Amino acid sequence: MARAFGAFGVLLLAVSAAAVVFWPQPRQARPATAAPAVLDLPALLEREVQSVLRGQVDALLNGDEKGWLTPVDIVAQSRYRAIYRNLRKLEIRRADYGVEIREPSTESTVHARVMISYCLGGATCPAWVDRVDEGAPKLLYDLTLTRRRDDYVVTKIADVEDGNYLQPTPWENVELRFARGKRVVVAGPPGQAKNLRRVLAAAEKAATVVDRFSSEPPGRYRIYLADDKSWKRWYGGQLSTWVVGYHLALNQTGSDIVLKASQVLESDRQLALTVQHEMAHAVTMVPSYNRDPDDDLWLIEGVADYIGFFPGKPQNTESRYALRNWVDERGALRSIVRPALTEKSDDLTVSTLYATGHYAVGCLVDGYGRARMLDFVKRVVRDGQELDPAARTSFGKPFKTVDKACVSWITQRI
Repeated sequence: MARAFGAFGVLLLAVSAAAVVFWPQPRQARPATAAPAVLDLPALLEREVQSVLRGQVDALLNGDEKGWLTPVDIVAQSRYRAIYRNLRKLEIRRADYGVEIREPSTESTVHARVMISYCLGGATCPAWVDRVDEGAPKLLYDLTLTRRRDDYVVTKIADVEDGNYLQPTPWENVELRFARGKRVVVAGPPGQAKNLRRVLAAAEKAATVVDRFSSEPPGRYRIYLADDKSWKRWYGGQLSTWVVGYHLALNQTGSDIVLKASQVLESDRQLALTVQHEMAHAVTMVPSYNRDPDDDLWLIEGVADYIGFFPGKPQNTESRYALRNWVDERGALRSIVRPALTEKSDDLTVSTLYATGHYAVGCLVDGYGRARMLDFVKRVVRDGQELDPAARTSFGKPFKTVDKACVSWITQRI
C-alpha cells in the first residue's frame, strides 16, 4: 500500500467443460434399475443454467462475443458486453462456475446464485474451491433467467451484497480503456484514457527493477488507474485517507494494483515511486498463506519501500526525514518492529512505520545480503512464520540479536 510522499516521506485456454455444483451435498449412489432416474425441478433447472453458463464460458475463452451475448436479454447486454471485452483484453485463460437454484424458481422463471472463478494472464489456475477466499478469484451474482420458447435467457444480473471481498472488480461494470506494454497492462475508465500511457511508461521502467527481486515475477503486472468515483467503488473502496494506491492479492492467483489518479499523477516522481512500490508487493506477497499480516505491516511495507526506492539507499530518501521527526518528537527508536496501523494513526506514526521498515530491510541487505533478506521476508510475510524462527533460519541468529543490531545501524544513518 502506498501513501503520499510529503514532509515525512509519506499502493482455460481449455475450458473445464463440466460445471461445478458447490452448495448441494453429493447424492448417495443408487442401485441401477431399468427405469431412468427422474430429476426434481431444482436439479432440472440447475442443468439448464449450467448449460447457459457452459456455452458462455466457451464463447468467452474462444473470442466469440456473439456467442457470449446470445443467451442475454437486451436489457442486460451492456454490462455483459463490458465484462466480455474487458476480460478478453485482460487475457482471460480459464473460467469455472457453480450454480445454486434459489426460491422462488419455476420452469418459466429461474433464480440462480452463480459463482464464477477466473484466471487472468499467465497465472497458474488452481482447482475449483467453493469458497470466495480460496482457489482462483471469484465473482458472485444473482441471475434471473426467463424461458423463451425452448431456451433460457438472462434477463437480470444483480450483485450479491457483502458476498465477496474481491468485488466489485474494476472490469465488471464499465468497458475500460487499455494500454499494454511488454511487462505491464494498464486499464482505467474512459475519462482516464489520456493518462494510461504515462502510467504504462512508469510501470514498464519499474518492472525492470522489480523483476530482479523475484525468481518468479508475474507474467504481466496489472494496474488499474481509478478516478475518484472508481476509487470509492472498486474492491469496496474502504481505504484510509492517506492511501494513494494499493496492491490486492487475488487469493493465491496473481494480484491487482489500483492507483488513485488524482494523487499519483501530481508529479512524475510520485507516480514512479508509487508504481514501483506497489509492484514490489506483487513479487513479495503472492502467494500468501499469512493469516495475520497486520502485525507484519512494518516488513510488508518496508520491503516494498526498499524496492520502490531502489537503487536509492534509505538514508537518501524521505524515510530519513520521517525517522528524524520521530526521534525529535517522540524519542529514540527502540525496535525495527512497529505496531500495526489503525484509523487513529497520525501522519507521523504512518510515516515512521514505512520508514523504519525501509531502513530495517536496508540493514538486513547490508548485513546478510539480498537473497537472505528475501528469504526472511518470504518466511514472515508469505508463510506467516514468527520473527524469531524465521530469523534463525534465514540469518542464523535470534531475531532479538538482529533487531538490536539494526536499531544501531539505523541510528547511525539518520
